[in-house]
Amino acid sequence: MKAISIIEKKDDSPKLNKVVITGTTDDIPAFKVLNIINNTYLFGRPHLDFTKETISDSIHIVLNSIEKPLFSQIITASKAFYQGYAFLIPGDTISIKIKDGAMKFLGKNAIKNNFWSEMDKYTPAYGKNPYLGNINLYKKNVASIYNKKVAFLDQYVKDNNIQSELFINTFKTHIKQEYLAALVSPKNLKSGFNDIYVGDIDGLMPIIQKEAAKDSELIIDLPNYFGNISIEEFKNVNGLYNSVYFKDNINPYIRYYFLDSKYLAYSKEKFLAEKEFIQNNFEGEIENYAMARMFRDYHLKGFGKSMNTIELLKKSIDEYEDKFTKPSYIEFMNDIKEDLKSYNFEISESAINSKFINMNGDTLSLMKIFARSKNRIKVIDFWATWCPPCIKQIKEGKPFKDRLQVENNVEWIYISPEKDYGKWLETNKKFEHVLNFNNSFFLLKGFKSALSSSFNIKEIPRYIIFNKNNKIVLNSAPSPYDKETFEGIIDKIYDKN
Repeated sequence: MKAISIIEKKDDSPKLNKVVITGTTDDIPAFKVLNIINNTYLFGRPHLDFTKETISDSIHIVLNSIEKPLFSQIITASKAFYQGYAFLIPGDTISIKIKDGAMKFLGKNAIKNNFWSEMDKYTPAYGKNPYLGNINLYKKNVASIYNKKVAFLDQYVKDNNIQSELFINTFKTHIKQEYLAALVSPKNLKSGFNDIYVGDIDGLMPIIQKEAAKDSELIIDLPNYFGNISIEEFKNVNGLYNSVYFKDNINPYIRYYFLDSKYLAYSKEKFLAEKEFIQNNFEGEIENYAMARMFRDYHLKGFGKSMNTIELLKKSIDEYEDKFTKPSYIEFMNDIKEDLKSYNFEISESAINSKFINMNGDTLSLMKIFARSKNRIKVIDFWATWCPPCIKQIKEGKPFKDRLQVENNVEWIYISPEKDYGKWLETNKKFEHVLNFNNSFFLLKGFKSALSSSFNIKEIPRYIIFNKNNKIVLNSAPSPYDKETFEGIIDKIYDKN
């Protein structure tokens, strides 16, 4: 007869919808900032409905509104960073002990709740095996770490005679999604804590661009890199509620793997493509989450803060208003709508006064550049010498750009936020038939400048279109490589002029 786990044990008595957490510590300040993460919110964040009491080296927490078992991260920091993963079962009590720099769980589910800490102790960490300049080698290392974690889980289940399907399936999902997160967001940014590296959710494509610029024969096959994963990986409602990695992965994988990459990320065309993909492939809570996360992601990238996108974002949020019933969803959507109401489509004063250097060594600002072309549509092209799509467009796009310049009175402004002025100058001379001292500028402070911050420039190429009154019409335009779409946008702006 199969053993029944405590976690899955059925109880006909009324659920208390509460979980009690008690604990002791030798690092008292750590208990003052201890958080229990609830992944049923739009973004995993500390559980909101609770009471907490700390007395000397002891803590007593009562979590309210726990309607069903949740797999939650428990984190805090003081002398060290402490974390663990525990199953929160309505009516259950969990005991924690923080001692000698480690967090341990005690009590009836201790074996299950201590699994993640044990796995961390005996398997490599993704954050300590960063990307070091070769994406294929990084993938190999990440896959090796994943296989070790899966093997550890299998052995742990066997050694402890764990028969809980909830436990096994939850950890399988969590481990797989942590691996997928390491792939889609390569660990290349030092966090400043214990030599741990973290990734940027939009960092993969810039890394691929830089590698391709260094080696023109390099082939990076995304289906092979991601292991030909299926959309079915992201249809697990249990994963949505119990794994922060699952929640963080859905939209990036749609954006960079499941959808054609011909549309620039965070452009109007990409927004519509992602929205259609989500509606066609998901339903219920997964659809609602993916859509809400997409709205928030795009808004953070400046989508909706241009004449060509604001109504689309407003309309899309309104379309899902009746489906977004959870308080955290409603809160985020209301914040976005309030922000859109206050936007005036003008570039900030600090951004327009950002400093540039041209090929002659002259220093000037965007304000001066705009002032000389008051009656023209302006397209800012953010590019860099190490960006292959940028260079391709500079090399091959001149006939199309020249035609729009004549027919639609368009001025092209090339701005590079890179660090190497010498290399930038060398590339300008190489493509002097396109780039000159009147249209090509080296942005001082680069990605840290007010201009880059204003438009959240992290991935290039990036195209921003202004009308003749210097109002932002589209702050993440499609590439001019898509001639029909790009010209259609310019035609509409020109007709309104």
